[in-house]
Amino acid sequence: MTTVQLTSALQREMSYIVTDETMMERALKSLRKIRRERKAEKEMAAEPQEDSEEQVMQSIREAFRELKLIKEGKEVGRPIEELLNEL
Repeated sequence: MTTVQLTSALQREMSYIVTDETMMERALKSLRKIRRERKAEKEMAAEPQEDSEEQVMQSIREAFRELKLIKEGKEVGRPIEELLNEL
């Protein structure tokens, strides 16, 4: 549906309950709730996502496992110059 069609449908539905104050209050409350939820969704999308403590700890564990394998000669490490060039 286009915006014009949606607006028309909304107005048509509102016209059915315009004489019932209780229904109008419920409709208003519902619309405000939808607006708040949308605002919260936008704010959540704008915030940078932080790793949880468990995710950080898991990354550290994995780094130490890799370091151990490199020290044991089971894996080959990358030269520091290669890592710095990526930055």
